[in-house]
Amino acid sequence: MKYILGIFFCLALSSKSVHAQKLSNSTDSLSYALGQDLASYLKKMELPLNKTLLMQAVSDVLDGKETLLKDEEREGVIRAGLMKIQEEKNAGLKKASQDFLDQNKKKSGVKVTPEGVQYEVIKEGEGLKATLEDTLTVHYVGKIYTGEQFDSSYDRGEPLELNLKSMIEGWKIGIPLMNKGSKYRFFIPHSLGYGERASGPIPAFSTLIFEVELLDIKSPNENAI
Repeated sequence: MKYILGIFFCLALSSKSVHAQKLSNSTDSLSYALGQDLASYLKKMELPLNKTLLMQAVSDVLDGKETLLKDEEREGVIRAGLMKIQEEKNAGLKKASQDFLDQNKKKSGVKVTPEGVQYEVIKEGEGLKATLEDTLTVHYVGKIYTGEQFDSSYDRGEPLELNLKSMIEGWKIGIPLMNKGSKYRFFIPHSLGYGERASGPIPAFSTLIFEVELLDIKSPNENAI
């Protein structure tokens, strides 16, 4: 919060006047570099800003004029405003993800589990089905529903050995549907994936698409083939 407030106090020149100046000495260079850095940070936040009022506030503070907001009001306004923006952004992400699922389940060949995992069979195997107790060997590709790939065992050139108990809920639900030798495509809602927060390259509220090839099953009861 303090760093955000610093942005408002440091952006003291309008874009028109800044472009008219040259960097004549070290003070000019430092001033411009700091302004550039702070403005870049602010831009990345993707906030809907009224630049006229932004610059008025900076000018009022630096000139010692009376501000439109009292000090005790300022942080509350910023906190409430950022929270509202984040809520609106989250609502948009959630809607887009759900819209994809709503349309996807209408496609031929797509089935839906009671929990909401959608899947389609690419290749059906003939071996035993996987269970949560088994150690599995799989090849897989993971994508965000918008098409961006975020992981692939194929690209690494090595399949993954795993136990389903350590995986996301969507895998715990979907993989046991598969026989050894099968290849399925799963469409996993965010509630059964990485949830309401971003995880690395995966945005919050993302529906995930996994193509999974079940290569081998090692059962603790030695009942897999």
